[in-house]
Amino acid sequence: MTWPRIAPVAFDDTSRLIPGQYASQPEHALADLTEDEPGLENLVRLAGATNARLQAQEERHPSGLSRVDMVFGVPYSKIINASFAYTGQGARFHAATSARGAWYCALDLRTAIKEVAFHRVRMLAEIGRDGEADIPYRQFLADVHGQDFAWLDDRSRRTRACLDPDSYAAGQRLRDSLPAIGGIVYPAVRDPGGTNLAVLQPSLVANVRYGELFHLTIEDGRIVN
Repeated sequence: MTWPRIAPVAFDDTSRLIPGQYASQPEHALADLTEDEPGLENLVRLAGATNARLQAQEERHPSGLSRVDMVFGVPYSKIINASFAYTGQGARFHAATSARGAWYCALDLRTAIKEVAFHRVRMLAEIGRDGEADIPYRQFLADVHGQDFAWLDDRSRRTRACLDPDSYAAGQRLRDSLPAIGGIVYPAVRDPGGTNLAVLQPSLVANVRYGELFHLTIEDGRIVN
């Protein structure tokens, strides 16, 4: 039997939560640093020199990501493109050294909140803190429709390895072995009963729009609102 199962998806109103400071246009954040237009232009140009999204658009991304991998002329294209251009420290289905990241989202808002809360708690623990108040997260809603998605909906040993709560290694290997698929549907590790998507092709992230703005509070290593 072929693993994983490959089948279409048709999900509307998926939720992705992005930290507030990254959810607005970068020019708006830089505007706080200068009052004159020439100064702002210089700051934007300086930031762009190491901006992974701009590097991809200008065909100079270190991992080879280029304009053909990006989307243009659609609402919030910068937000979509940034999720693929920035690999960060890696995640369940991409490594820090991968050529591109992914658009991670959840079918249910509750699941999205639990996912970001888990990672925020872990980040705080790394710097010796167990709480933080009023952390802003912007919800982005998107519709995801595509043909070739890998479904990790069985209970096989290989699927369980991809859902290891402490290691992303198996999931990253799976993504590398299926470079042409549209994405991966998988049970939420941080929210039993929830479902997540890792969308691997920017063009499949459709109808992106603002949702709600949330302010999360963490106390004693757990989310309280």
